[in-house]
Amino acid sequence: MEIIAGDLKQVDTLDAACKGVDTVITTATSMPSNADDGLRKVDHEGGLALIAAADRAGVAKFVYTSYSGNIRTECPLGAAKRDCEEHLRKTSMHTVILRPSYFMESWLSPALGFDPVAGRARIYGTGEAKISYISALDVVKFAVIAATKKLDRQTTLEMGGPEALSQLDAVRIFENALHKKIDLDYVPQAAIEEQHRTAVEPLQKNFAALTLAITQGDEVPGASDLAKEYGIDLRSVADYAASFTAPAARTA
Repeated sequence: MEIIAGDLKQVDTLDAACKGVDTVITTATSMPSNADDGLRKVDHEGGLALIAAADRAGVAKFVYTSYSGNIRTECPLGAAKRDCEEHLRKTSMHTVILRPSYFMESWLSPALGFDPVAGRARIYGTGEAKISYISALDVVKFAVIAATKKLDRQTTLEMGGPEALSQLDAVRIFENALHKKIDLDYVPQAAIEEQHRTAVEPLQKNFAALTLAITQGDEVPGASDLAKEYGIDLRSVADYAASFTAPAARTA
């Protein structure tokens, strides 16, 4: 295996990085940081530059990681993702666009206020809208299949977990797994809408947009059937919650 350096913020390095390459898979993002204007330089301009360089180099297939087509709330990250998708479809390459729903390992984690081990969970809106939480590990499996299997010339995969669950459903699953009560901290939808309306800093705008979309739900119909078609055994939120039980027991 040969490693060749390429930097999305230094577009003149990308032609050499793509030379002789058959398949490109990109998961690159500056999120959750926006250091050095990363959303513009990495997610948007860098993504477009990589697509263009791959097309010039004669790359046969390009696998691009985006996010759920149901999420349409305006934000810099969304603008970057959709613009890259559009440009990718105009190239000569076979293209696969991965559109996963919300990662359970991120959105059901202490980093975003969901801390079941500590007995607290932040709930956006009423917490009742259904979301097809997907494991990042399963997205990796889809990416490998997208890169190695023959698919239609332009393929978009809308991906979710094995079942659509509300935030409150997720709380109950963790309560059962950890055998403890979880206190809820509600963030009203109106407050998130105001945050989205007034946010100036790109990272804040993105976070407000994504949390606002959670309050509206992101159910991906046919997610289980798609996974079965590609031979993927989807990880469930219950599976994820079970991984919390051993550490919790040791610290009890």
